[in-house]
Amino acid sequence: MSRTVLIELPHHPGAAPVSLGSWWYVGALRDAARWAADSTEAGVLDLDALTAAGVLPAEVEVTSDDALDYVVADLVGDPYWHDYAATVAPDLYHLVRFDTRDRGVVRLYLALPERGTIGIDVGTTDPESGESRPVGWWASTRLIALLNPDAPESLEALRVPGAIDSHCDGVYDATAWA
Repeated sequence: MSRTVLIELPHHPGAAPVSLGSWWYVGALRDAARWAADSTEAGVLDLDALTAAGVLPAEVEVTSDDALDYVVADLVGDPYWHDYAATVAPDLYHLVRFDTRDRGVVRLYLALPERGTIGIDVGTTDPESGESRPVGWWASTRLIALLNPDAPESLEALRVPGAIDSHCDGVYDATAWA
């Protein structure tokens, strides 16, 4: 059964630590939607209700669960800088879905103009330390370099031969590259 729920979140533009990065909103919406589906029939959830229920922390903090949020928010782009295009590089890709594969790995499904949809695995944690990649990791910058149409061999070198995924035309492993 589906229903509509209005989730009100704070808006804090400006510089850290007062501001909330776009990564925070990805996690906040995920957690609020999960809690709304499992724990309440309310049609409107505001910051006070979500904080009182322990869904959102009273203070903004960075946790290990934020690693995926960083990657997704970075690829979609902060609307203050990139409009609402679901990408920071509309000529190269659009993020159409993502799926956590293993702890520390997410498969990003990117629609590439004139090239179809690809699934590319990237690490959300540093392979050496195991720590979550920081906000400054900038997944989009690395993927823009990888998806450069003038150097298609860069992406092709990461293709996983024989990999089958019904959501995409090809699978690539960039966990060690990025």
